[in-house]
Amino acid sequence: METKIIGGANLTQKIREITSDKSAFVVSDSNVALTYGSLWQGAKHYIIPAGEGSKTLDMFGKIAKAMLDSGCDRQTTVVAIGGGVVGDLAGFVAATYMRGVKWINVPTTLLAQVDSSVGGKTAVDLGDYKNIIGAFHLPEKVLVSTHFLYTLPDREWLCGMGEIIKTAFLDRKVYEILDGSPEKLLERDEAVLEACVHECIAYKRELTARDLYESGPRKALNVGHTIGHALEKTDKHRRSHGEYVLMGMEIESFVLGDRMDCERRKEISAFVAETGVDYPDFNPEEVAAACMKDKKNGGGAISVMLPDYENTREVRLSFDEVLRGVTLWKLSR
Repeated sequence: METKIIGGANLTQKIREITSDKSAFVVSDSNVALTYGSLWQGAKHYIIPAGEGSKTLDMFGKIAKAMLDSGCDRQTTVVAIGGGVVGDLAGFVAATYMRGVKWINVPTTLLAQVDSSVGGKTAVDLGDYKNIIGAFHLPEKVLVSTHFLYTLPDREWLCGMGEIIKTAFLDRKVYEILDGSPEKLLERDEAVLEACVHECIAYKRELTARDLYESGPRKALNVGHTIGHALEKTDKHRRSHGEYVLMGMEIESFVLGDRMDCERRKEISAFVAETGVDYPDFNPEEVAAACMKDKKNGGGAISVMLPDYENTREVRLSFDEVLRGVTLWKLSR
């Protein structure tokens, strides 16, 4: 099944048409509900507390129970209205409720619009480890309405920028849109934003069509995510996911060392530095240990992606290599 992408500056009316259907069950979070709750007025719904802390098996069970209690069956369509946490969680419920029902994703954050809403990855966390329990379940539709983005706080904006900057070193078109700097994104330039959202979605859709289950070319999207996820775990999710991806890109580039083109490393460092992302104090051994438990690993080695546009490739590193690299990076700061 191919997901239908519907884009526009303001899709409010279309969203209301979807949520007013008797088959709809809306999942959203407490922040989105405060501003956009009228989008599903009168519909069956469940509101989760905003934040990564809701992406749990316990919350998964509460949503499924609410659906059962409200009479949802196999004809139900789950409608996720929110950021990445809402989409991941609601999509996983849709993938498993009565062995699978349709779902529609309405991403309301920059991160969700350019990354997590496309591709069918759904999951919950297991303790501090991200996305350990989940399924691949493509949404029937994704409604990308850029009007949601104008109310985002700075941290959520930076979160989405992390994934756009990552894609800029995988897809030359995104790099060209940014014209060699994240400055226009930091300024929230409308034309640059819309072009980036459109191209990031197109790039990820193309990869997903070729490799839904992430066994080949789709792995490229994991640039910055191995050390990024490890920092996210050890820092107890105090920052946004996209910020950890930016940190992961910078540190992974350093760890990869001579395997990576020197000019590319400098470009990545310059992009990340310009965002002003704030690194936490961390224990390199704890970060390396968290990397060892990353779901992308295999054969006892740590999987790190080396970004190089169409030549992006996977590099397998030992625990000692990652520990040494992360330690040296920290000492160099």
